[in-house]
Amino acid sequence: MGRRGIAIQVTIAIEHPIWGRRTFAWPPRVRRRDVHAGFEGLPGRISVFQGSTLVGRREVTVMLFFGQARPTARQIRRANSELRRSRLD
Repeated sequence: MGRRGIAIQVTIAIEHPIWGRRTFAWPPRVRRRDVHAGFEGLPGRISVFQGSTLVGRREVTVMLFFGQARPTARQIRRANSELRRSRLD
């Protein structure tokens, strides 16, 4: 992944019984302070945002990977823009 790169992974699951809880509204709003470098198995230059929440009866997990340890404001805006356009159908 290049320094300007962003990768977004969204996982949706339905658990029986439901064990997750609502921790944020969908879509999440990513802030720089919520992004951390040093994720296990990745080079230190890669930073990650991760979170999970309930949306209805579905557990939604979001992971964003940024190509540098401290993403730029532009990268954060781009990631949030993509998340706002996402649909959980």
